[in-house]
Amino acid sequence: MSDYRLNKLTNCSWLNLFEVRFKRKTQSERSWLMCSRKNHPIEDATKADIVVIVPTINPDEGKRLVVTKEFRIPIWDYEYGFPTGLIDDGEDIAAAVSRELKEETGLDLVKINHISSPVFSSAGLTDESCHMVLVEAKGEVSDRWSEDTEDIEVLLLDVEGIRDLLASKKKIAAKAWGLLYHYAATNKID
Repeated sequence: MSDYRLNKLTNCSWLNLFEVRFKRKTQSERSWLMCSRKNHPIEDATKADIVVIVPTINPDEGKRLVVTKEFRIPIWDYEYGFPTGLIDDGEDIAAAVSRELKEETGLDLVKINHISSPVFSSAGLTDESCHMVLVEAKGEVSDRWSEDTEDIEVLLLDVEGIRDLLASKKKIAAKAWGLLYHYAATNKID
């Protein structure tokens, strides 16, 4: 049997810190700190906060994987991953994917090939979950639609470029590493 109580410790716009007082099985009451974007953490854990978009594009030189190099304040460095963004209230997944793809890369959504069920980012720290969305895109890379607060460079990588990234000392997002490894190991971008 489980029992928990939440105590909201901060009151910020995008992310808050919570103390969870809990009791599991025969253990005495304990405390855990977590952060959440949700108004009802734990209870709404299966409602995805974000979309992680895994786009491919097919220019004349052959299929490429669209990878972002984005400055992330908590690591004070660039993280290599995929276009990612919050799902707005009332917004469906396809609309969020189309909007975020355009904002972060300048590319247009052609087709959604797969939407995962919610997967969790770092369950020891947060209840944040995301839909991994495999898509086909078209157009020209542009930062025209990026917000002023974003520092994003878009890379169009072939398999050799993916291998080079994996072999580097660069910081790679956990949500991207497995797919990057898959493309490098199979020698193709699906």
